[in-house]
Amino acid sequence: MAARYSRLFCMWWLVLAGLLPGGFTRAAPPKAATTATVYVFLSDTCPICQAATLTLRQLHATYAARGVQFVGVFPGTHVRPADIVLFQQQYALPFPLRPDEGQLLTRRFQARTTPEVVVAGPEGQVLYQGRIDDGYAALGQRRTVVQHQELRDALAALTAGRRVAVARTEAVGCLINR
Repeated sequence: MAARYSRLFCMWWLVLAGLLPGGFTRAAPPKAATTATVYVFLSDTCPICQAATLTLRQLHATYAARGVQFVGVFPGTHVRPADIVLFQQQYALPFPLRPDEGQLLTRRFQARTTPEVVVAGPEGQVLYQGRIDDGYAALGQRRTVVQHQELRDALAALTAGRRVAVARTEAVGCLINR
């Protein structure tokens, strides 16, 4: 009899905790309508991608609540799921990362470099494509001062309902193998 009550108590607790159907659930905060989706083409072995993760975390923190979704895309043909998980853990990226199976997004957006970003509108139209900022002049040539933050500027314009002033830049980074 005591075992039966113990079992019922455990089930009651799981229901209250929301772990079984019928339990209390916390209302999720209302989601903003999607203003744009930022596809970030990444490589786990690219040092420029690794350096960009701080900026990407900051941009996500600023714009996710304003309806901007971020998706990390790994176009490498030899990237393993474990490599992607390790990259996400190591650099604490708060948005989903996924492999680009068959390089479908890479071909769709004609991405050539990692890191390269594509900001797509709700209908899939490209609103901005190129570098995150001008932190690198060329491969191996890091600038001491970042003067232009094109991705931040594009997202600020879009979330304010304005047109993106600079819609295309050249990304500096590691080439995507096809």
